[in-house]
Amino acid sequence: MRIENVKIVDPFFSVENGWIEFEESITGYGYSKKSGSSSILMPGFVDTHVHGGSGYDFMDEKIDFDKVEKHFFSTGVTSVLATTLTAPVGNIRNAIDAVRKRIKENPITPLKGVHLEGPVISKKHVGAQNPDFILKGTLSNLKEIIQGNEDFVKIMTIAVEESDDEAIGYLQSKGITISVGHSDATFEQFMHFYKLGVKHMTHFCNAMTPLHHRKIGLVGAGLKLDDVDLELISDGIHLDEEMISLILKFHPHDRIVAITDAMRAAGLKDGEYDLGGLKVKVKDNSARLEDGTLAGSVLKYNEGLKRLHDLGLNLNEIAVVSSFKPSTIVKSKDPIGRIMPGYDADFVIMDDNFSVLKVFKKGKIVFSKEGG
Repeated sequence: MRIENVKIVDPFFSVENGWIEFEESITGYGYSKKSGSSSILMPGFVDTHVHGGSGYDFMDEKIDFDKVEKHFFSTGVTSVLATTLTAPVGNIRNAIDAVRKRIKENPITPLKGVHLEGPVISKKHVGAQNPDFILKGTLSNLKEIIQGNEDFVKIMTIAVEESDDEAIGYLQSKGITISVGHSDATFEQFMHFYKLGVKHMTHFCNAMTPLHHRKIGLVGAGLKLDDVDLELISDGIHLDEEMISLILKFHPHDRIVAITDAMRAAGLKDGEYDLGGLKVKVKDNSARLEDGTLAGSVLKYNEGLKRLHDLGLNLNEIAVVSSFKPSTIVKSKDPIGRIMPGYDADFVIMDDNFSVLKVFKKGKIVFSKEGG
């Protein structure tokens, strides 16, 4: 298949008026003789932290994967790490099994593996997680959760101060990205694990020790250390626009990972929903527990990217934070995240307002604004 007269935006180059040829993977691209490209073609977006959408959560016993995947595709997302919650170990393993089964059954699913958010978290920064199922980060506890799924768990959010060095080493030996989140770690505690190679933070600024002028905490560590990857929820709620601008000003853009942290209500109307057994009220694009605690988001991925663009990121930088950087966490067997020959033909076509027009997954049209 061939698409012409589009502006091609790779993380590291652009073709103002371009063409692209592809089957399941990209076979070539170049400059088009036609002029006046009206649409933007970028690598498909990669959401490494998302709990569900269209009424379903990845922790549910029964999931209509077709509906959830349609929601992801409609927002330009072509690769997903299904994110779990703090829950009984058996429930977490069942969720992993369900995602693995879906991947085997559907060759064009966006699912690429799992992000374990919890159960090793701090009781002081529970957020919208269920405190009844929190575990210590011991080697035996982590093995009970992960054993047999080492190749499938791509990232794990943990409170490092609740974890043993041995357990951290185990995760690293399996190639699992350790992300610090829901954590009460001091700057000094974080630095101990940073020196062991822990360089990733979950939904930066949220559910972690804040910045103080005498105790800079995890937020201070994220701003200070240029080689730490920061997840950003750019919904204007988890982080206001001034904070996002501050992060973009002081942190390298190639160390930023755009996420949604979206829960089951994403793509649906306001109302009451469930998150891990907790009641969540969704109103005015905000999802909160009864006490006002933020409970994930209902952010659409493309809308979050528009906010980042409005705050100063150019399109190539958008492609870095939405595709290239998160693809390094996914570690896909088939390369994703760039518009280059040999890479999967996963890409999104949108207008200059970030409205998704058409989405391709492995060369197949999986969403069209005209046809749904």
